[in-house]
Amino acid sequence: MPPSMPTPSMRIPIETLAQAPFSQFGTVIENPAQSAGARSPSPSSSATALPANQGSALKYLDVTHLSNLYTLAPSQKPSRATMNMFVCAPRNLRAHEPSASMPSSWGDIDIDEDEDEDSSLHKQLFDVRILERHPFTTQTFIPMGLAQAERHTQYLVIVAPTLPASASRRRTGRPPPYPTPKVTRLRSITDIFARARPSPFTNEAAPPPNQMERLHPSARPKGPGLPDLKNLRAFIATGNQAVTYGAGTWHAPMVVIGDRPIEFVVVQFANGVGAEDCQEIELKPDSKAEEGLVVTVESDVSGRVQVKAGVGSIKAKL
Repeated sequence: MPPSMPTPSMRIPIETLAQAPFSQFGTVIENPAQSAGARSPSPSSSATALPANQGSALKYLDVTHLSNLYTLAPSQKPSRATMNMFVCAPRNLRAHEPSASMPSSWGDIDIDEDEDEDSSLHKQLFDVRILERHPFTTQTFIPMGLAQAERHTQYLVIVAPTLPASASRRRTGRPPPYPTPKVTRLRSITDIFARARPSPFTNEAAPPPNQMERLHPSARPKGPGLPDLKNLRAFIATGNQAVTYGAGTWHAPMVVIGDRPIEFVVVQFANGVGAEDCQEIELKPDSKAEEGLVVTVESDVSGRVQVKAGVGSIKAKL
């Protein structure tokens, strides 16, 4: 059984998946030429485009950030690149019920305010019961066979920031479930002097760049903290978008909404040590919570999921 933590009662509005709002959690991979004008540019849109395949193709470089941080893992067991396939069935959603719950950090939005405004919208609820993370690797989900204009089947990307470790201990009463590497203390005189700049042993005037500083911010280690549930986010993706979760990013298992399963090719690193490859936390509504964490899913007559917050929102208020 995974460890658990208490959750507040909140309803989370859905946002459009775009790089700008998603940047702290990872990267969005999409063809810049086909991305909607309302979206912020993805990393690939600013990358260099080179002709390839005898001029019949464009090659975009570095469209996502891959990280292998297993050298920080306590076991020190080497990892290897893996490519798996997840066939994700549509999730069971429950019937919509009015609630006084606040929708995450979007305090200016009342999801249930216009309950009878548009009776053509089909309103349902998805309960977020578990989050997971991969502390030492990025994880890229690439959907297969899902058209950009697909209306009857889509998928949600649900993520949360990481709390400071001290706050995590207060919320659970025990250390967080995260393997923290041991700190090596510098004991010898040589080690102590080696930290000085200018160095007495070299001509370097500045310390060498830290390995983590070279990484994209979303790909750096997030630390041992538990998920920040009050800032949980839910994004709706189109069929021409793939997503990379940064190392250690808390996220829900993929949530497919619609008529049929979606096949995802998943690329990551793994070393076969369970607690280092994947960690889960169960979300249980606390005694004062009405229903826990809930994503409100509203779709039109065609099945298209409606955006309620962020870029492209149809209900955001000034």
